[in-house]
Amino acid sequence: MSEKSDKMRSVWKAVLTYLKLQIENIRLVSTEKSAILLSTGVVAAILGIMLAFALFFISIGLVLLLATALPIFWCFMIMGGIYILLGVTLYLMRTTLITDPIARFLSRLLLDEPDADKQQKSL
Repeated sequence: MSEKSDKMRSVWKAVLTYLKLQIENIRLVSTEKSAILLSTGVVAAILGIMLAFALFFISIGLVLLLATALPIFWCFMIMGGIYILLGVTLYLMRTTLITDPIARFLSRLLLDEPDADKQQKSL
């Protein structure tokens, strides 16, 4: 009887150790994925701000270029029309250009199992 209870205790200790390791693994993986998600968001925000500045300067340059041939009022109206056209195009293609890439990135980040081969290659 004592031998059975010793085996049960050792099995129970092994199960508890396994569960503790699984909890620690979940904590580490969730921390890693959160860091990747936050850093991607920060990079996207910085790139978005830089893109906005670049578009602003390109717009001013195009307006000044058009001003050599047209009145300045019409140059700004043309530039505004181009931005409206870009906005409508972006709105119509929002699923393809915005939603699908974000969903693909999040599903790959959160749902894919980490491969041991990928982890060893990254080291």
